[in-house]
Amino acid sequence: MRGRPFSQSPIANFALAGTLCLLGGCSSSPVLNSQYISPRVEGRVLDAATSQPISNVRIRRVEPGYREVVGTSEAGDHSLERTLPLRTDTGGYFHLDSERDLTLFRQAGWYSVTLAFAHKGYEQLVTNYTLANAVVATNGEPVVKAGNILLQPAKSRTIVK
Repeated sequence: MRGRPFSQSPIANFALAGTLCLLGGCSSSPVLNSQYISPRVEGRVLDAATSQPISNVRIRRVEPGYREVVGTSEAGDHSLERTLPLRTDTGGYFHLDSERDLTLFRQAGWYSVTLAFAHKGYEQLVTNYTLANAVVATNGEPVVKAGNILLQPAKSRTIVK
């Protein structure tokens, strides 16, 4: 029979439909799920000494143990693995979007997120937020309300000869 796209076998049709659903990311797929892998984080960055907002602070999700050095750039492919840093606005506020990913089967989701805050003239701050710090929005998105993040002014270095 020419021109018939489907097999006469119901099992073959079911297998084809399941494969298309998996490859297409069907929302009813029992295997592939779109899940939050990192929460949305909101807060404000302030100078610890003056309580004034700090604009243009670089904020980045990082892997545990990673330390970003202000004023340096990475070489090779490692710089491409990280997302571009977010920057605070003139009032020191930031809103780091949540991240979703397709996962095989149902997994527990995210456990923690580590953020690095960096600005020239201030000590870098790396902090961690866990599920205990998050609330779940009505749409199911995890949100961490970080509040005020205090950056310490960098210690001046005097060179003695």
